[in-house]
Amino acid sequence: MTTTAQMHHINSPEVRIEQTRRPLAKLRREGLIDRITLPQAGRTRVWHSTQYGAQLAGHGPTAPIWRPVHDTDHRVDWMHTRHL
Repeated sequence: MTTTAQMHHINSPEVRIEQTRRPLAKLRREGLIDRITLPQAGRTRVWHSTQYGAQLAGHGPTAPIWRPVHDTDHRVDWMHTRHL
């Protein structure tokens, strides 16, 4: 587990933090990582590997190219509902 700020400091401290957030968001959309928000720590986001991400990383360069069925469909359902 790591925070956005920690990832930023490790990977690219010379650029704006937004350039760290974008790849994290992409990995999240792909189901490889997810995040939790810690309300007691000023709403700090903590990133962690998903089960799919850990399985894929465990295969290394021989990882199969497949996508799991995500249970994140509810996240976009609101976009398809009619708003009055």
